[in-house]
Amino acid sequence: TKSPFRLAAAMAAAAPVIAVLLSPALAGSERRAWDFGRFLSTAATFNSPVDAVGRALSRVDRPPLRPGDLVWAPERPSGCVFAPLDDVVMGGCSESSLTLTPQSLLWTGTLTTANNGGFTGIRTKTFTTPLDASRCQGIALRVRADGFRYKCILRDSSDWNGVAWTASFNTRRGAEQVVKLPFSSFVPTKFAQTVTTDPLRLSSLLAIQLSLSKFEYDGDLNPTFKEGPFSLELKEITTF
Repeated sequence: TKSPFRLAAAMAAAAPVIAVLLSPALAGSERRAWDFGRFLSTAATFNSPVDAVGRALSRVDRPPLRPGDLVWAPERPSGCVFAPLDDVVMGGCSESSLTLTPQSLLWTGTLTTANNGGFTGIRTKTFTTPLDASRCQGIALRVRADGFRYKCILRDSSDWNGVAWTASFNTRRGAEQVVKLPFSSFVPTKFAQTVTTDPLRLSSLLAIQLSLSKFEYDGDLNPTFKEGPFSLELKEITTF
């Protein structure tokens, strides 16, 4: 496994090139100064050597999840530590932040396609112990959002750029709703391109991620995408 420092250096060197390769439709987009400091902060958040050692030393058995179990809530995070993961990691300029309250996790920010960007997200740090959801049919998100179409992503590998199992969902502006996502609806992707791989390992879920992106899959565009501010309030994640 690469050290966090080598990983950060590799990501930094590749970011501007990857951004152009992945977003040919945006090749003529506005150019802005890249926030390298924010990039390094993001890389350190998700690739801290302290966290890696902690995961190795703190791994404990966790009972399998059953339908109706709580995966995350503000008062019971259950090892889910969310942090922003925006397109700055690939040279972009979109930016978001998180505010934790007793009732919810408020995710807000601004989307821009400058520097061939166009996505923002939040992702948990890799779980100390994988979640075993093999006895469940899917996960449910209780949210209040802004009418945009978002993605929920599950990861069954600790590989940073491994397969992102993705399901898109619509939101109703200003309305609290429960979004039920069957595991069968998650498709394997890498950089918004579908890929062929082994089935999702429901007994070994290692991270959960939400994303708001210009792209759906295989070059298709998000029909609700709009540059500017966005807001999603996450209240609860459960199984069903």
